[in-house]
Amino acid sequence: MKTRLLTLLLLFFIPLAAVLAEEGIAWDTLSTEEQSLLNDFKDSWNELPTQRQQRLQKGAGRWGKMTDEQRRKARKRMERWKTMDDEQKKKIKERFEHFKDLTPEQQQHIRKRQQWFKNLPEDKRKELRQRYQNMSDEEKKSFRQRMKVRHKKMKQRMKDMSPEQRKTFRERLQNMSPEERRRFMHQRKQNKDLEKASGSVDRVTE
Repeated sequence: MKTRLLTLLLLFFIPLAAVLAEEGIAWDTLSTEEQSLLNDFKDSWNELPTQRQQRLQKGAGRWGKMTDEQRRKARKRMERWKTMDDEQKKKIKERFEHFKDLTPEQQQHIRKRQQWFKNLPEDKRKELRQRYQNMSDEEKKSFRQRMKVRHKKMKQRMKDMSPEQRKTFRERLQNMSPEERRRFMHQRKQNKDLEKASGSVDRVTE
């Protein structure tokens, strides 16, 4: 029960609801399964803040729908969370808040990248993690800044496209792996540079 409870708490340690109602949740309104999962809170339930009641109820609902494999992974996340210091936890919360502010399209893009990473062989994942961890703070900052600049440029290019072009471009990007996407964007940049160079030559020879 203790491990299950800790895992349940972790799942909703970071608030997932956007705006929560002020009215509390009566213990008797919980389902039998929810009461079973949250039994340790029964005696103090009415004293809990409304937001915490709602998070716990939602967590119980999610936990009840999980497969054994999903619960195993949730427990691993809990163990990993327990080993983090306050600064690491703070960064994770900040990243989560940033993720919530993204558009649905941007969130989907991140999920696809995460799935791609999960599908890599274990040795490749370790290699990529190690490469990032070996960066200095300045290099990491520079890397994140380049990603922001790239994202802004992408948004501007999308604005300049027709609706049909945007649709085709999104579909193509979504079906690419991160490596294919990197090569694609690199090729686009080269083509643009060639166009600029060609235009300069034409002006000189006119």
